Amino acid sequence: MRNTSGKPHIFVFTGPDGSGRKTIADMAGTTLELKKVLSYTTREPRQGEQEGQDYHFISPDAFQKASRNREFVETVNLEGQQYGIKQADIERLWNEYGFVYVILNPEGARLLKQAYGDAVIRLFLYADLQSLRQRQIERGDGERLVAARLSYYDEAMAYMPECEYAVENVDLSHTVFAITNVLEGYLNRQLLNLD
Repeated sequence: MRNTSGKPHIFVFTGPDGSGRKTIADMAGTTLELKKVLSYTTREPRQGEQEGQDYHFISPDAFQKASRNREFVETVNLEGQQYGIKQADIERLWNEYGFVYVILNPEGARLLKQAYGDAVIRLFLYADLQSLRQRQIERGDGERLVAARLSYYDEAMAYMPECEYAVENVDLSHTVFAITNVLEGYLNRQLLNLD
């Protein structure tokens, strides 16, 4: 475990699927010039997604090999597609930049908190079940995939009290502003004029 006396942090965006955690994390991360720890996935890129920017797209065989070698902090299987984040990527970026962010499901967020303790700051994003369903349908996810993801809604929401921060994502711009203010408090770089 890295020495955290200099107060660098790993910001973990978590919450139920469809809560906007990826969009909000990327917007706040870009605003504050934070490095993102990318997930690996076996699925094909969606329209507009790019290798090395949105995900690392790898073959199922490569994913299984990395999994057998215990390279992932956490993995999840959604509709037959694997997703995971490598511990070595977290360590490398964290050591190099001091502050990084990662997007994880609640199980992964819990594992990261256990591994890195107070260095991990969890930001739980959520919305009501109907809003989450609508968002996923509007982005083109099929009914079956949406139903599978939302079947974990109550389980994901149960993790909220364990997180350092929880923000309901009703309005994207307000949510990004609130999250950016929280992160800025840790960075203390005075990048934002909050008057």
